[in-house]
Amino acid sequence: MSNRNYSSILKHEMTDYIKLRKSQGFINPSLHIIDSLDKYLVSQNIADKSLLASTVDGWIAYERNDKKASSVNGYIGFYKSFAKYINHLGIDVFIPDYLRINESYVPYIFTEEEITAIFNAADNIEKTRHTASKLHFPLLLRILYGSGLRLGEALALKKSDVDLEKGVLFIGKAKNNKDRLVPIDSSLNELLSLYCKRFMANKGNDTFMFARERGDVNKPRCKRWAQKHFDRVLETAGIDKPILHPHHRSICMHCLRHTFVVHSIRRQELAGIDNYDAAPSISPYLGHYNLKDTQRYLHMTAENSKDIIAATNEYSKGMFPKVNAERREITPQALLNEKPLKATQEKVTNECSKGMFPEVPR
Repeated sequence: MSNRNYSSILKHEMTDYIKLRKSQGFINPSLHIIDSLDKYLVSQNIADKSLLASTVDGWIAYERNDKKASSVNGYIGFYKSFAKYINHLGIDVFIPDYLRINESYVPYIFTEEEITAIFNAADNIEKTRHTASKLHFPLLLRILYGSGLRLGEALALKKSDVDLEKGVLFIGKAKNNKDRLVPIDSSLNELLSLYCKRFMANKGNDTFMFARERGDVNKPRCKRWAQKHFDRVLETAGIDKPILHPHHRSICMHCLRHTFVVHSIRRQELAGIDNYDAAPSISPYLGHYNLKDTQRYLHMTAENSKDIIAATNEYSKGMFPKVNAERREITPQALLNEKPLKATQEKVTNECSKGMFPEVPR
């Protein structure tokens, strides 16, 4: 079942393990990871049927050379499964810890104005001679922003996955091999209805909603096609992409999913729904593995905070009394003549740091 010809001391165990993974229904059993481990064992002339700490650490260090920590952790996770398998066969193995991932990444959240600019740019993108192509990308953007789907999930949609009567999208075998139903707003359902009526009426249920128009027309459009168009749209909309390290994520189409979540939480918050009550309902909608994946969206963006603060100020208007503070000119001589109080110290600090911090809107 495996076409791989492994050469290391564990070649037979690797072959049997891949066969086991495929028999368990794994469509992509991470063959490249086994390939990498096999080649490393050969390069290091490992002749003992064991995986010592020095060997495993060396392999991880080698793979870490050109990959980000989350990718290396994918290697470690697969290795742990393989290690447990051969350990049951009586082979000594070392189980490493996962790498610590830098959690400083903050996704880019588009403002309402930027979303409008993106849609306008997409609607006026350079046209092609194919009628469907004129609508593919603008419709794809609306699905991503209107439903929070991952890009791969949206591109993989087939005619049979769109239930226009109930206003529901079926997402099959997505991340973590999970299926889910995604309800959509009536405005998005109306656009899909018009599109299906005009372009999908005479096509089979297995036809992709965003099928290729050249080459293999039985396959969906690729992510590279989508990102290329998105980059052009961002440029037209006047949204600059920062130049970052190759392993650092910049503005990409996945930011539309982040934006969907934050905008959804903001709308619910303004409607009086506590965001910690909203998170449990959004989590399965997004296909998250657990609630922890959703909770990271609960921090407020600048746009979100502005709306909430405005609503809070309106609600609490007149609730708190005004406090009048005596204003006095602060000079070095005045500081020498009196004992500085806390209020005076704060005034001195504000004078010294004037212009250092951005003004916080009230």
